[in-house]
Amino acid sequence: MTPLLYGPDNRPLSSSSSVAANTSYGVHRKAGGHSGTLANWMTFRMNRDSEPYERSTIASRAQDLVANDPHAANIVDSMGVSVVGTGLRPQSRPNWKLLGWSEEQAETFQTQAEWAFSIWETEADAAGRLPFWAIQFLSVQSLVVNGEFLRIPVMKDKPGRTFSLALQCVNPLRMYTPSDLTQDTSIRDGVTLGEFGEPSSYWIANPDNAYTSYSLPSASFAQVPAWVGHRPGVFHSFIQKEDEQVRGISLLAPGMKFFRDLNDYLDFELVGAIVAASFPVFIKTPNAEESAPPLNGDAVAAGELTRHQDVAAGTMIYGNPGEEPHVLESKRPGNTFPEFVERILRGIGATVGMPYEVVAKDFSKTNYSSARAALLEAWRVFGFYQKWLVDSFCQKVWEMVLEEAWLRGMITLPAGSPDWYEARHAYTRAMWIPPERDDVDPLKTARANQINRESGNGTLAKIAARQGMDVDSYIEQLAREKRKLKAAGLLPEEPATPETKKDKKAKADAADALIEETEQEEEAANA
Repeated sequence: MTPLLYGPDNRPLSSSSSVAANTSYGVHRKAGGHSGTLANWMTFRMNRDSEPYERSTIASRAQDLVANDPHAANIVDSMGVSVVGTGLRPQSRPNWKLLGWSEEQAETFQTQAEWAFSIWETEADAAGRLPFWAIQFLSVQSLVVNGEFLRIPVMKDKPGRTFSLALQCVNPLRMYTPSDLTQDTSIRDGVTLGEFGEPSSYWIANPDNAYTSYSLPSASFAQVPAWVGHRPGVFHSFIQKEDEQVRGISLLAPGMKFFRDLNDYLDFELVGAIVAASFPVFIKTPNAEESAPPLNGDAVAAGELTRHQDVAAGTMIYGNPGEEPHVLESKRPGNTFPEFVERILRGIGATVGMPYEVVAKDFSKTNYSSARAALLEAWRVFGFYQKWLVDSFCQKVWEMVLEEAWLRGMITLPAGSPDWYEARHAYTRAMWIPPERDDVDPLKTARANQINRESGNGTLAKIAARQGMDVDSYIEQLAREKRKLKAAGLLPEEPATPETKKDKKAKADAADALIEETEQEEEAANA
């Protein structure tokens, strides 16, 4: 039975009264038009053939910038130092409740796991040059410059090594599609993809003469599987910002034109300043015809004509009789030069998520509040990259090292524990400690830590993590120092009566007054 629709007069609506579907459209948006200033705004979509060349060109230009541009080099170094520093360090956190352990058994496992990893860190590099923290640092730098990093886990059984596992650092520019496989649609920019777009293998150029080019056939490549059982066969990591993206793009790419143009501009201004400082003189001759060289090419007699071309600081150029000197003056750079450069650097910093103060290493115009806000914003960015590095690289390496340590008998499991491969995620759970964060004002930080602990909003684990330590080492160090102070008679005796809330409030007020006094001194100094 066909349902009937009734109108406001309670009469059935005829079929001619129905409203057609899909006939309403939205308003025109200027963003989709090609008129006015948007007339020449044409966009281009990449394809599987053009994408590799654009990516490699960007990576090559980024490498050139880092080698020759001081601001680009500073951004890369600052990112590596702030994200990794002296290394992200693991703190073993096995799920001891799930494993049926006691806390004492969990602490024993933690000690064994962290000791085994500390041994492996010193022999992590397959080339024998870098410890693991330096590989982390190099990986972040490769991310910024190349947009990705490539690490291949290999097994080295050589005398003197405790572990077989090692990491081979490979330049991502060596990974691309062989010339005889460019028509294979399952290979995209050197990565063989599976049914759902997951990497199944990687093609890495490995020519006999060590010379790479896009004309190399597949015989000159090594096809490395993405996984070997449950273990990664390749660590290929990048920040994915688009759906179906398979290769990384340099973080310097959005601001690359700014980098180049600013570097050229500063270079031209510097050359202009050097020329102006050299006191150049232009010689004006009263009779241009007499000063013209003879047409027959005869040499000018000695003493008839004297010319000098010299650009050197402090040089005085003497002309000939009848010639009038004119000093060439340069009015560059203009009065807005500092503000202009600062504005460009702020735009460059925004492209990589870093404030101007960090990009230019210039804190001369900031007070405590603005410096703290800038550093907090920077630390949010650094924290994001730390989390990405841990999840995509460090944690997986930790799992591989602990597996080998268990197989070698360096880690013993309590009786009745599940098999390693049945509960390997519970065994290999870890917390990664970032490098220590310096405080803009240590006094205010100490006061905040005290308030958070007394109010229950903070823990020693968070305080220790900010200082680049794990909580166990932090507590052990505090206990060790307290014992030594007590043995030396330097530890103040505890009051006979417990401290009252009034006493605590008095101490807090005194600390707040000290902080306020410090702020006033800073404001007076910046005024």
